Amino acid sequence: MSDVAAWIARLAATSRDVRSEAVGWARYIKPARKDRVAIVTDTSAALPDEVYQLPNGSELFIIPIPVMIGDQIYNEDDEVLHHDLSIALAAGTSLRTSRPSPGQFSATYKHVAEQGYSRILSIHLSSRLSGTTDAARIAAQSSPIPVTVLDSYNAGMSLGHAVLDTLMRTRLGLSPDFLADIAQRQADVGQTIFTVPNLDALRKGGRIPALPGLLGQLLQVRPVMHLKDGAIELLDRPRSQAKALALITEIANSAETPVRLSVQAYGDFETAHELAAALEEHSSMPVPVLRLPAVLAAHLGLGALGISMSPALDYAGYGRP
Repeated sequence: MSDVAAWIARLAATSRDVRSEAVGWARYIKPARKDRVAIVTDTSAALPDEVYQLPNGSELFIIPIPVMIGDQIYNEDDEVLHHDLSIALAAGTSLRTSRPSPGQFSATYKHVAEQGYSRILSIHLSSRLSGTTDAARIAAQSSPIPVTVLDSYNAGMSLGHAVLDTLMRTRLGLSPDFLADIAQRQADVGQTIFTVPNLDALRKGGRIPALPGLLGQLLQVRPVMHLKDGAIELLDRPRSQAKALALITEIANSAETPVRLSVQAYGDFETAHELAAALEEHSSMPVPVLRLPAVLAAHLGLGALGISMSPALDYAGYGRP
């Protein structure tokens, strides 16, 4: 079984290896900052702080998505957020999430421009789950430098890997359109599968409008769901957590290789590490166990557990500029 440190180390090595892809199709290696594209995403991408240690980590900017517990508004970087969120989920306290304001995006885009970057690629949580992408598009209209906004129609590390695959290539002199194609291609093939102890949090948050007729049938099961076209859909209805995890493991281990697997959880990290160990052999990278971002945990609840399946695509011959 791997941990985040092993995963980050492999990412750093992969980032260095990406230079070999550039032979014959990058205009030049390590262009000046004024010719580079900065990557902006949001906290739903589940990227841990350790990603800033990567060779291109300084070119990543993450917008926090607010979570409201009662009348108190928190951002992902608030130290007490996850403590208070766990208590609120257990107690059934009212929870809400909100898109970041266009003003937050505007401030970030302005800061990026002041750092000397020439373009921004802004990659975000599915528009069918949040208004984050819309806020980014509003802010992009007044940005001092051009911004390309992408709706990933995904979440968690399936979005995170789209961000990382693009981030690794920001210093290769590639065009913004080429980088956007990489991000979109990876987001399109990434899969997100998860299970929750019950549907209360999803129901209260209005994230399962397609399931009302099934709610009564799902009270005594451990539903397994996935994101399809950016929205949450029921995949199966096992009768226990063990059967739900067996199904998730079977799906992951039957994926076409090479594939990068990751585990995301909120609350039950012992089970999350057991799941990661079961997936290790089939993953082309160490399998990290990551805490679900607060914006996702608020809707999935305590005990939520899921995986992201991100094919390791070969970009060396794809869409050469």
